[in-house]
Amino acid sequence: MTSLFPVVNTNDFAVPDVFDNFFNNFMWPADSSYNVPKVDIEDKGDAYVMKADMPGVAKEDINLTYDNDVLTLSASHVEHKDEQDEQKNYIRKERMSTSFCRQFPVSGIQKEGIQAAFENGVLTITLPKEKTQTTEPQHTIEIQ
Repeated sequence: MTSLFPVVNTNDFAVPDVFDNFFNNFMWPADSSYNVPKVDIEDKGDAYVMKADMPGVAKEDINLTYDNDVLTLSASHVEHKDEQDEQKNYIRKERMSTSFCRQFPVSGIQKEGIQAAFENGVLTITLPKEKTQTTEPQHTIEIQ
């Protein structure tokens, strides 16, 4: 099943540089540059069930597509600034516009049966598997 959902760890491509990262990450939360939802994928036999933690994301900001055996999960949130922002004396402002996109190659799915629900910041996606035709055991033909 791991071949259906390959995992790429963002840290696999990172080369630590203590001096550069010290000033870039000073007073920043850890892993702030990797703001993608964590997902759990479970094989239920007749379907895959994916759960993605998406706290603070509105349902209207989520886009979910399945095309050419690739499930794409993306979201974009734009925080609009109003005139009152300029009058405040922020020392630091970390809430801003964010977006992400994750893709999962998965084949053998009934695309008409895909269902998604969003509740309490958790997106649950059910991907029903195509029903495979059972093949009968090999039949030996007697040669006369």
